[in-house]
Amino acid sequence: MPDTGLFYVLDLDAARDRDGKLDRVTAISVRCNHCKHVTHSKAPQLQTMPGGTLLACAGCGERQAVSNARLVECDHVLGAGRRSPEAA
Repeated sequence: MPDTGLFYVLDLDAARDRDGKLDRVTAISVRCNHCKHVTHSKAPQLQTMPGGTLLACAGCGERQAVSNARLVECDHVLGAGRRSPEAA
């Protein structure tokens, strides 16, 4: 999964707990599957909630709440927070 259905996750930075597991998202870059706009969001503009993150497209306004448990899969695909070549 870097595809959440409404968005494709290009890059992910996250704070981790003592065990190295994703605790909260601190920055994320996504491409909207509707309009193809790439949005870069980081704290404090990035909206988070306990156990989840709100993804939003700055182009068309599409929004999706995603659990951090699903974003863990992106973390593995993207290399634990290292920048994805697609995000460049």
